Amino acid sequence: MVLILIKQILVMLAMMSIGVVLYKIKAVDETGVAQLSNLALYVATPCVVLRALAIPFDAEKISTGVVVMLFFLVIFFVSIVVGRFGCGKVDRIGTFAVVFSNSGFVGIPLIEGILGSEYVFYVTMTMVVGTITFWTYGVYLMSGDKGEVSVKKILTNPNLIAVVVGMVLFFAPIELPYVVAQVINGMANMNTGLGMVILGPTLGASNIGLMVSDTRLYKAILLRLIAVPLVSIPILMLMPAEFEVRMVMMIIAAAPAASATSMLALKYGGDYSYGTGLAIGTTIVSMITMPLVLALAMAIL
Repeated sequence: MVLILIKQILVMLAMMSIGVVLYKIKAVDETGVAQLSNLALYVATPCVVLRALAIPFDAEKISTGVVVMLFFLVIFFVSIVVGRFGCGKVDRIGTFAVVFSNSGFVGIPLIEGILGSEYVFYVTMTMVVGTITFWTYGVYLMSGDKGEVSVKKILTNPNLIAVVVGMVLFFAPIELPYVVAQVINGMANMNTGLGMVILGPTLGASNIGLMVSDTRLYKAILLRLIAVPLVSIPILMLMPAEFEVRMVMMIIAAAPAASATSMLALKYGGDYSYGTGLAIGTTIVSMITMPLVLALAMAIL
């Protein structure tokens, strides 16, 4: 499994490099990146969710999915403690990066490549919890204002809508028409490439010298990529689920910081360079840490 992981990471790194080249030769600019991000957010990732859920009903999957949600919530609260203790109350951006991982653009492709597309089902279960916590605690953490928390944004999030629609398909004896199923499959297949190409221009446009000179960056990276996965292992040892499901949770726990770290920092007047450094820095360093952390988890779990 470790060898498959390394190969998958190298593939994703190569895709990210394509994004860097496209930005450097000015084939893609900031407007194009924003449009690609919308395509990934509103089309590709929701289609990944729909594809994972549009399967025959399985009572065991549902019971395991509930367990996944509960354990994801436990790891989420532990991550908050790690982030607040490690980064301090002042460093809200660092805490956000420690708590929220990039399960969509990085986690899902790795899980599909290593464990198989059938295990994306369990990622969708974490998305329910993740979407709610992102638009509540996450937004409050970055803005410092409870008034910014929006129930509307939670309910209209495309990934949450995809989960709801997907669950209807899962429970109901409905088989999607061939054309619809093929469209969903084709759009879902774009998710990995889009996610990595989007990160490329962000890296190409960043002031690397300014980012690496920020000492806060290294602490947050270590907390996100080392501390959170390590504290997750003993929690997942208690999880009543098969090995592959526990590894799904470990991949999410070991994934780099959410790409929204930089976007929300900019939106709420925070240190955009620091937020971008966290999103990019954790992504690059995770290419080294994830194989090591997951190899340890496989030996223990």
